[in-house]
Amino acid sequence: NDEGMTPTEREQWLRDHGVQIESSADRRKAESALTGTDRPPSIIEQVQSLSLSSDDAAGENGVKFVYLPHDTSKPIQTVCLPSSLVEALGPAGDIIPTYVKSFFADGRSIDEKIFKDQAAKQNLLGGDMEKFAANAKKEKLGTVSEDEPAAAAEDEEKKTRLSSSSLMNATAGGSVETFPLVRPSKTNKNEGVYIYLDEVGMLKHLSLNTRASQLAQQCGYHPAPNFYGDVFVGRVSSKPMLHNIDIQSGDIMDTTKEWIVRAPHENVLWQQAVNEATGRSGETQPNHAGTEGVAAEATGNDGCSYSWLQNEEEVELTVPLIDGDDGDETVNKRLIKVSFLPQKVVVKYNSECKVEVQLYSKIDVDGCTWTLDKKNLVITCEKARDGEIWPRLELSRGIHCDGRKK
Repeated sequence: NDEGMTPTEREQWLRDHGVQIESSADRRKAESALTGTDRPPSIIEQVQSLSLSSDDAAGENGVKFVYLPHDTSKPIQTVCLPSSLVEALGPAGDIIPTYVKSFFADGRSIDEKIFKDQAAKQNLLGGDMEKFAANAKKEKLGTVSEDEPAAAAEDEEKKTRLSSSSLMNATAGGSVETFPLVRPSKTNKNEGVYIYLDEVGMLKHLSLNTRASQLAQQCGYHPAPNFYGDVFVGRVSSKPMLHNIDIQSGDIMDTTKEWIVRAPHENVLWQQAVNEATGRSGETQPNHAGTEGVAAEATGNDGCSYSWLQNEEEVELTVPLIDGDDGDETVNKRLIKVSFLPQKVVVKYNSECKVEVQLYSKIDVDGCTWTLDKKNLVITCEKARDGEIWPRLELSRGIHCDGRKK
C-alpha cells in the first residue's frame, strides 16, 4: 500500500522493485557523466575501434554486452559498459539505454512518407505513433522549469503534437527502444535479456537486421519481429535491484545456451501471468510455428518439403515418401524405417534418408508412433515435457544421415 508514501519514497520503492524510472535529475546526471573531462570511451568510439581490430572488449573493465551489426559480413562482438559509468549512474537500473543512446543520434532524417503511412496504421515495432508523440512531449516538457507558469507548459505541449518534425526533435539526440527477448523471472534466476535498437530505425530507412530477428525467433517470437539497423544485446538481473550483468557474443551465437533454449517457454509463462494479473485472456505472444492447426514447412535431406504441427503434448511430422508426380506408384511399408531417439527422429525409405532432425526438445520414445496416409508418412511424437511449446522443430541446423551439415 503506497497511500502513505511521499513521491520520493514511492519512486524509490519502484526502483527497488526493478522498475526503470528516469527523472530529469537522472538525465542531467547521465549527461554530466558522459560529457565530463573524465568521461569513459563512448559507445561510438568502442564500435569504431572494433572496425579496426578483430578483438572485442571482453577483457575491458566493466559490464559486457553485445554489438550486433545489421551487416552480416561483420562479426558479432562484445563491447563494454565502462565501470566508471556504472559507478556514476548506478548501481541500480539498466544503464545500457543511456550509454548507447548517442550511437543512434546519426543525423539521419525521417522519411515523411513512411511516417505518414505508419501514423495512419498506428503501428511501429514495439509501440505506436501515440507512444512517439508522448516521447516528444516528454522531451520538450522536460525543458520547462517547474517554476514556469502552466501556460508556458501548455504552449510547449501544443508545439509537440504529433508530426514528423516533433518526432525528429524528440529523437535527434538518439532514441532507444528496448525489446525483451526474455524477462527476469524466478525460473531464470531473475535474469532478463534485451535488444536495444534505434526507436525510429524504420523511419530512417535503416537496413533490416536479420540476425536480430533470428535471435528473437529463437526466443519464441513467431513470426519474428523486424529490427532496423545495428542493435545491442544486454542482460539484467532484477535482484536485489535491477542492474546490468555480463553477456558476451558467444552467449547469443550459441543456440544451445540455456537462456535461449528456455526463453520460449518462459515468455509464454510471463504472458500468461500478465493475463491473469490484468484479467485479460485474449492477449498472447505471436503464434509459435506449427500451432493453431497451421502446419509449418521444413526441408528434408533429399531436398523435399515436409510439414509439422504441434500442441502442448505432442508434435506431428508429415513426410512424403514418394513424389506426387510418380503416378500410381504406391508405398511399400516394408521399406520404411523410422528411428526414435530421445531428441532425434530419422526417417528412411528404401535405404534413402528422407529426414534426420535433431529436435528442439526431448520426446518420450515410448510414446512415438507412425502411420501411413497414402504416400505420406505421419509421425506422432509425445513431448517429454507436457505444456512445452517449441519455437521451431530443430534445435539447430539439421544434419544428413552421413554426418554432413545441411
